[in-house]
Amino acid sequence: MASAAVVLAYILLGGLTSAIYNEVLQFFLIIAGLFPLVLLGLKNVGGWHGLTHTLSSGYTHSWAGMGSAHTNRLGVEWFGLAMGLGFVLSFGYWCTDFLVVQRAMAADSMNSARRTPLIAAVPKMLFPFIVILPGLIAIALPTPATQSTIQVASTQGMVPAANAGMGLIPAKLEPGTNRPLLDKNGNPQLDYDLAIPQMLLHYFPTGMLGLGLTALLASFMSGMAGNVTAFNTVWTYDIYQSYVRPGASDQHYLWMGRMATVFGIGLSILAAYMASRFNNIMDMLQLVFAFVNAPLFATFLLGMFWKRTTGHGAFFGLLSGTLAAAMHHAYTLPTGAIPGVKGGWLGNVHTYPSEMAQNFWTAIFAWTACFVVTIVISLATKPRDQEELKGLVYSLTPRPAQENMKWYLKPGWLAVFVLVATAVLNFIFW
Repeated sequence: MASAAVVLAYILLGGLTSAIYNEVLQFFLIIAGLFPLVLLGLKNVGGWHGLTHTLSSGYTHSWAGMGSAHTNRLGVEWFGLAMGLGFVLSFGYWCTDFLVVQRAMAADSMNSARRTPLIAAVPKMLFPFIVILPGLIAIALPTPATQSTIQVASTQGMVPAANAGMGLIPAKLEPGTNRPLLDKNGNPQLDYDLAIPQMLLHYFPTGMLGLGLTALLASFMSGMAGNVTAFNTVWTYDIYQSYVRPGASDQHYLWMGRMATVFGIGLSILAAYMASRFNNIMDMLQLVFAFVNAPLFATFLLGMFWKRTTGHGAFFGLLSGTLAAAMHHAYTLPTGAIPGVKGGWLGNVHTYPSEMAQNFWTAIFAWTACFVVTIVISLATKPRDQEELKGLVYSLTPRPAQENMKWYLKPGWLAVFVLVATAVLNFIFW
């Protein structure tokens, strides 16, 4: 709550500028707080060699076992991963998520805006070494002996809590009783969100612990500020100013933006409580992206590269994609989940091996429905004149000049470098 209040204060006072400057500072705080944790953890488990020998190959390889959903820890086959995550959700995040797009829009030129996500992709590729490695190390470490005194009720009777947790990662606890939370099969649910906090407590002395906790707060505040500024911009300019109250004064829109900021902070706090229902926050994030970003990406893809796309097609395509996501979520469940917020609230037609597998296929259904419906309705409705589409459709938009630009600053070369680096990382961690 205190962090939320700080975020609210600096967004209200400084707007997007303060959010961007704080995100840059918070990025370096995250590195300073978590990088020593990775070094200490790797040394403790015997380096990368010791980590790979302690964990099964499914933890340290991206594509191994992807031939079937039941032969890898993610519970996803190769098509679900490549199409659901690699194409729909990843492209949707980088190309249509306003949190990312807004940063590019703050650039001083078109070429700078095009370079923004390409340059950001470089540290993004390296960031797993900061945020994923601590989780792998937490799993590889032995479970502390202090946990073995707690007993857990499961389908096999009373078992030690050491069997409920994994390494430093404890089981989720039921509110009020402090007993491990069990799924419908009686198996304890692990609280993966506590992986890094447990690592901080395990390795850092008091002074360094403060730095580590500051890094965690910085990551939370950075994400919250980015999403809230994106939310108030979309609401104020794209919805309120365009459809609710056009023609009002700038002072009025400034007031509305501040009110949207307060509402967005409150919504973020509620979302944090909702996230506690999931084993880790990424399961909830990918579920939200499957509902929102997946159909939106299909609309953007057609709108930007197919001049025949119409507004009616885009509108009904978005509705169809969101409805497809809702129906898929309503009739499917991940293994061990109880019908409700994780799906199956209208019935259970299919059970996925994991929550992430369900999320990826929800995104695939949403994107496909939106893509197909948009094409069909666009072909049945009158297209706009091509003069109105200049600056919106790629084939009708003039390219920004690059003749006097150094070769390494050209977006095309940066894109090639990012693609090659991505291919190399996938080969290394195949």
